[in-house]
Amino acid sequence: MSNCVREIKYRCFNDCKGWGCPSHDGKLQFQSTSNAYHFTMDGKEYYFDEAELQAMIDLLKSLGRTDAVKL
Repeated sequence: MSNCVREIKYRCFNDCKGWGCPSHDGKLQFQSTSNAYHFTMDGKEYYFDEAELQAMIDLLKSLGRTDAVKL
């Protein structure tokens, strides 16, 4: 059983403040016992099981655009 945590600082694509984006923190937690993912971003929380997250990744890949998120 393990809980893996990854954190990242990022800036919005569009300026979220009038003077620009001050940066934000993103945090991804993976719980291996339940294969559950918890993503926190600016006070918003998202929960995914393994199949839901895989579906999102597959959909992002299917966009096939060079200006989209790189996986």
